[in-house]
Amino acid sequence: MIKEIKMPAGGQTTDTSTIGTWLVKKGDKVKRGDALLEIETDKATLTVESFAKGTVLALLAEEGDQRSAGDVIALVGEESDAAEAEQRLSGGAAAAERGSGHDAASYSTGAAPAQEDEYQPIDKSMPTRYAGEEASGTERGAAADQSAPGNKKVWLADVKAMPNAKKTAWDNGVSLEAVAEFTGKDILKRRDVENYIENSRMMGTEPGAAKEQAPEEQMIPHTTMRRVIARRMTESAQTIPVFSATVVVDMTRCIEFRKTVNAAGTRKISFNDILFKCMTAAIRQYPLINATYTEEGTIVHRAVNIGLAVSVEGGLVVPVVKDVSSRTISEIAVANKENIAKARAGKLAPDDMSGGTITLSNLGMYAIDQFQAIINPPESCILAVGATEDRPVLVDGEWKSVPTMKITASFDHRIIDGACGAQFLTELKKVIENPALALL
Repeated sequence: MIKEIKMPAGGQTTDTSTIGTWLVKKGDKVKRGDALLEIETDKATLTVESFAKGTVLALLAEEGDQRSAGDVIALVGEESDAAEAEQRLSGGAAAAERGSGHDAASYSTGAAPAQEDEYQPIDKSMPTRYAGEEASGTERGAAADQSAPGNKKVWLADVKAMPNAKKTAWDNGVSLEAVAEFTGKDILKRRDVENYIENSRMMGTEPGAAKEQAPEEQMIPHTTMRRVIARRMTESAQTIPVFSATVVVDMTRCIEFRKTVNAAGTRKISFNDILFKCMTAAIRQYPLINATYTEEGTIVHRAVNIGLAVSVEGGLVVPVVKDVSSRTISEIAVANKENIAKARAGKLAPDDMSGGTITLSNLGMYAIDQFQAIINPPESCILAVGATEDRPVLVDGEWKSVPTMKITASFDHRIIDGACGAQFLTELKKVIENPALALL
């Protein structure tokens, strides 16, 4: 029986996503949960997994194509279903030619994209250790030079890599350790090796050759995630008139509150969890902060859905905690912890990053005193939080050391005027300095 693989839903601003990289080709065997392709949404790069076991009968879109949520992008089934799949494709092409709204070319063939499959079966003829190295782990010697293609050493141990990556490195006499150092990745794919080889040639060095000195420049190819970030940040900078303001918050009571909660309960909370709750309390007084600008009017959102900027390998994602107002701080802590874990593992779904109405970006774990963050469209506000530091503060005529934190808000000036933004930050400061107010 043929199973249809459909394009998942995109982000909150569009139902259209872009085909990034196919990780399989026609004829490949797949199991439930196997990665089929990467797609580019309006928020991030996501991996689409197969829900079915069988053979890839057809790929119905090419890398770079845009598809709407629900569009069929691949067919999976038994090998005996191949004839039915071809017949279905022929029918799709005819429908497209009659104006069905789909590209006829994408349905008339099941051809694989130009890129070769990363997940090919392991070639057992390939060595699994350093070329010429004994099983005891002895020092790499002259035997390595004689066994590798082109009389070059090929290092295959100690680096995790897909089979195609190993084969490409072996064929070109390239050190996987050098590729890992070049990319900074823990698991290498074939295109990582190819990028390293191309960069080596651009720099005028032979791939795999010993480096006498570091090159003056290095080309790092853009990942799909980096292209998404670049596009969205450019969109924000070009379309949203921004003003920013900063408040300095006394964190004394907030620190005490966190210590009390963590000492009494089984669930540990972070300052981000407390800030989430404080933000909702301030937004209740100034709802325009939780709004979206449109050409027809301003949409004021009833639910406060807060996104937390999370740094991941190669970029940044913003998972969202929905309806924060209705959650306890412990429940917010659980949601944030789960979102961060999924972000680090690359398991965030589109819905996990959709629906945000305001974002928090916290660089307090670094030695960052203050910074200005870029608004995440279609939101109208983002809060940038710096490190908590002891500063001298004049209290009742005496200088005291007080733990303080700077919060800088970036506002969409089409909705939020200076006075409104200042009033919101003043209210937020009051709530953070008296965190019990967030529980009202």
